[in-house]
Amino acid sequence: MPEKVIFGIDIAKGSMRSKEKPGYAVAVLRDGQVEHHRMISLHKFLRMVWKERPAMVAVDNIYELASDKHDLISLLRKLPRDTKLVQVTGGEVMEPLTKLAKQQGFSFDRFDPGEEALACARLAEMGIGSEVSAFEDKTVIKVSRGRSLGKGGWSQNRYRRKVHGHVRQKAREIEEYLNEQSKPNRFTFTQSVTERFGGYSKAEFFIDAPRSMLHVGGGKYGDVQVSVRDIEREALAFRPLTTRKRDYIIVGIDPGTTTAVAVLTLDGELRMLHSSRTISIPEVVEMIAEQGRPLIIASDVFPTPNTVEKIRRAFNAVLGSPEDIITTGDKIEFAKPYGYSNNHERDAIAAAVSVYRKNRNKFEQIKRKVPPGIDADEAIAQVVRGRSVDTVISELTRRESKEPEVEIVRARADEEVIHLRGSIRRYEESIQEMKRYQEELKKELGLRENRIRELEGQINRQRTETYKQLKREKSLMVRDKEIARLRSRVSESDRRISLLNGRIGKLKTVRRLEISGRVLPVKIIQAFTKDSILRTQEQFGIKKDDIILLKDASGGGTMTAKMLADLGVRAVLICNEMSHAAEEELFKLNMPVLNAKDVNIQFDSAEELAVIDPGDIERAVDEWNRKSEERRMAAKEEWLESLVGEYRSERRRAARG
Repeated sequence: MPEKVIFGIDIAKGSMRSKEKPGYAVAVLRDGQVEHHRMISLHKFLRMVWKERPAMVAVDNIYELASDKHDLISLLRKLPRDTKLVQVTGGEVMEPLTKLAKQQGFSFDRFDPGEEALACARLAEMGIGSEVSAFEDKTVIKVSRGRSLGKGGWSQNRYRRKVHGHVRQKAREIEEYLNEQSKPNRFTFTQSVTERFGGYSKAEFFIDAPRSMLHVGGGKYGDVQVSVRDIEREALAFRPLTTRKRDYIIVGIDPGTTTAVAVLTLDGELRMLHSSRTISIPEVVEMIAEQGRPLIIASDVFPTPNTVEKIRRAFNAVLGSPEDIITTGDKIEFAKPYGYSNNHERDAIAAAVSVYRKNRNKFEQIKRKVPPGIDADEAIAQVVRGRSVDTVISELTRRESKEPEVEIVRARADEEVIHLRGSIRRYEESIQEMKRYQEELKKELGLRENRIRELEGQINRQRTETYKQLKREKSLMVRDKEIARLRSRVSESDRRISLLNGRIGKLKTVRRLEISGRVLPVKIIQAFTKDSILRTQEQFGIKKDDIILLKDASGGGTMTAKMLADLGVRAVLICNEMSHAAEEELFKLNMPVLNAKDVNIQFDSAEELAVIDPGDIERAVDEWNRKSEERRMAAKEEWLESLVGEYRSERRRAARG
């Protein structure tokens, strides 16, 4: 026999809604042996689950593993198919974990995540808790093209026919398999296909069976893709691991726009409390039936509302409406020990509690009178329905007797016949009431369907109007964006035109000065760098025999000096010291370098244009040429002297040798 493995898990640090990823404590329960893992991530936990494949993963609150329903469904898809996710504290109505453990005869340290995880595993092993189900017992299989057909070329039609043929072939294989399995496994299915050139482009199968029953694998098969998925429920479902005994209950109902239901046991314990604005009468009936067998159904007002009466007739329960009005203070007193979320839940609890308090002493008397081994709740139920205590106890005692006497058997048989006849009569009356109730529900359903059709028509009209509005807004948005883009381009063009017009004006001014001959234009370069030289050349043009003014001559070198020489300028005016390397290079290239203070330069108001008298520049250039010639002659004399000195030195060394 294979070992049964159960995982218990509890959050140890962080939470699913915080930025920090949570850490978990895990207890592995394997045939009575316990293995603890502390502070592991959810990813590592899932790896452990796939490795061990436990029968159940037990947790006290499912939202310790997922932040919302979407994440929870994603988690359930990641679990192995045969592993159940169990919330040991119950389903919609949760009970404290410590209380459940105490009821089962053990305790744990609720501040230790490891012990809390072990408690979850042990409770799940005992059958305590509810399985979390997010999927219906239905499956969808979708067969479609595995790749895009594209625009194609000459052979596109042949390729399209081939792909559609493969889709049809795969769909027929799945259909044949489903036909073979539907009868022995007792399920039905429907098929929907989309025909295209050469076969199918898509085929869908809707099967009334869980995915675990179907052995159809998803994935890509050449040109075909197969998808197999469960159908999600609209709301999570909780299935108890063990079926609870359907004991008798007391139900309090507060009908209205918001319907509230409170369920008490015959011991006065709150079993369920629920309120909703959208719940229907059939849903209320189903919800109450899941909790037990209603013995008394009560409301907090008199006369009894029609809704409460319909629900009472559905169970053939005893009416428990109050004989007098329950004040607001009494309602608060009745409901305070149980806790409630709104006034509707308070009124429902008050209705049930008022009935329980009214009959509590009678219930206790019956329990004291009932002999051991007799179902006290059954005795209470029969007494509430109108029978005497002694008759009920006598009858139940005779039922439990293993060796009854013949007379007692005959008397019991007679009583049972009478009882059965009465039951048949009551059931027939109940059936008639249910038929009338069914007719009422049919009329109500018809009215609701008409209302639904009206609302659907309104929704369709509103969708059409909304679509038109959105389309119009989208076109306006596109137009506004295009207008903004064009305006930006126009603004950029205007700035460019203004810049070029300014540059043209400056060039015209320079040209007029050149043509006039009275003064010579001086083209200004802000810094002795390659970029500044190129910028001035682009704006004003630098040609042969131009005069250049360097506002900052300190940054130049041999490369920039050669660049000016290559442009063929006539002279270079400087406002500050030029580097020795640049000056030497310009001297070698016979390029006059003049101090701006030695010539009379006239600037415009913006200091972007300057002019100089031709005579001044002629004199300054002649002076530079004269000094340059003297410098060259001095350099030659110095060279000759050094040459003669070396010659004499060589003669003296030779004479001494």
